[in-house]
Amino acid sequence: MPVVKVTRAGVRAAPREVPTETTTTIMPMSMDRIGEECAEDEAPTKVSSLAEAFSTFAPKFDFKTNVGEEGTEFVAELDFKSLKDFDPKQIRSREPGKRNDIADLQSQIDLLHRMRERFTLLTVKKAWENEAQRQEIIGALGDLQAQLKRIAGGEA
Repeated sequence: MPVVKVTRAGVRAAPREVPTETTTTIMPMSMDRIGEECAEDEAPTKVSSLAEAFSTFAPKFDFKTNVGEEGTEFVAELDFKSLKDFDPKQIRSREPGKRNDIADLQSQIDLLHRMRERFTLLTVKKAWENEAQRQEIIGALGDLQAQLKRIAGGEA
């Protein structure tokens, strides 16, 4: 039986470079500029690298809204200095000098997950069965609840 060798022409081992000379956008791009035309005197800015684009345009995101029935203010102030800053883990972390309620919310979620894990431990189950230790646990959870209300902007 004859051996048939199939080859594909034109397949490259690595992708080619993206032609950035032909890609243009007017920056800074913001929500109010979507769907709008740029001003006639506004000219495109040429950048040759991603690092140069981040330093030139300094992208940032300032989000403010009110949530819940009480209208608690929720704020996220984020600066993007590289592509790594768009990672969800980075967005959920705190940056010095900036308010990020997403980071506060994530830390509280992590705390609740750790508490849930701890309540499955045998030592915690035994402590819950002891009346005095149960009261200590309930008191600590009450303190935690007061702190969570304070962080959320509610009354403690």
